[in-house]
Amino acid sequence: MYDLSMSVLNDQFNMYYSAARKAYESGNGALAKRNYMLAAETLLKLAKNSSPKLKEARVSRARRLVEIAENIDAAVVRKKFPAGEEDEKNDGDEGREWASAEIPDVHFSDIAGLDDVKKAITVRMINPVKYPEKYRLYNKKTGGGVLLYGPPGTGKTMIARAIACEVGAKFYAVKGSDIVSKWVGESERNINSLFETARGDELAIIFLDEMDSLLAKRGTDTHNDKRVNEFLQQIDGFSGRSPNLLLLGATNRPWDIDEAALRPGRFSQKIYVPLPDAPARRFMFEKSLKGAPVASDVDVSELTSLTEGYSGADIEEVCDRAKEEPLLKSISSDSVVPVARHDFLNALRAVPPSVTESEAERFARYAETGE
Repeated sequence: MYDLSMSVLNDQFNMYYSAARKAYESGNGALAKRNYMLAAETLLKLAKNSSPKLKEARVSRARRLVEIAENIDAAVVRKKFPAGEEDEKNDGDEGREWASAEIPDVHFSDIAGLDDVKKAITVRMINPVKYPEKYRLYNKKTGGGVLLYGPPGTGKTMIARAIACEVGAKFYAVKGSDIVSKWVGESERNINSLFETARGDELAIIFLDEMDSLLAKRGTDTHNDKRVNEFLQQIDGFSGRSPNLLLLGATNRPWDIDEAALRPGRFSQKIYVPLPDAPARRFMFEKSLKGAPVASDVDVSELTSLTEGYSGADIEEVCDRAKEEPLLKSISSDSVVPVARHDFLNALRAVPPSVTESEAERFARYAETGE
């Protein structure tokens, strides 16, 4: 947990770091250099009250920021006057810099159903942070990444954000487009930079969204193979070296992930996030309609029954569509027009389930067999 002074210093670091990045992008080398140096100084202040391993990571990153500041003039010149394309990109480039993330404001209580998922995550990721002494007492194994998989729209990203909120961790949500680069070696440097940045926080979660695109099976593409190798090197034993860092992945295509990434110590725990069951769908409708003008003919039990096979995102879209017509009538008539049963029936006709029956069956089969 943060005390106030550490929180203030974190905010100052984020401010200086963001200002440095913006100045660099606009070509203002002097301002970028000044803010990189201020960011480095703030990191050193944070390091004084950090645990030994976190202190080492923060001091290391501060040194790197100083190096960036000292070389900023040449970097700005290269940015304004690019030279030999690929050779230029590979000459001393440190990879992408990552701005420190915020702690999300999403709680497990905001998520409908998924009690088994929440329990598994609590045991594996939340309790070890909240009750480390208990885990040591029972010699309970901790660490390693967790992979959330299931159909699209089932709330995997929201679950990941809730985990960060529950433990008070900075949240780094990363997609393939944030990592993958056409330049040789750039993807690997981006990966290295991401992990180094996250290790500099008091407590952080790296959330790899669309993990199948980042850790696809090796053997068909040289650039992908190098990227996967770099990721595996970073996560190997990361829990022992970086107790302040939690690793979480999500995918709609778990069968496309390289098998080596799913071995013990990496993403060995796979948690299936299924389509919402009836109680969860009911919760979603009730939450969406709470406080809204609703006609007496709207039956939430009926809507729950009619939406079997719908994802959470589908139900959100149905509710949004159902409110459109009465909202427009309310505006034009300057009166309150309640959302009626026929509005929901029209919305259901316009919004079919986004996950087909065969796709849902494949996820269920993978959950049982791993194939």
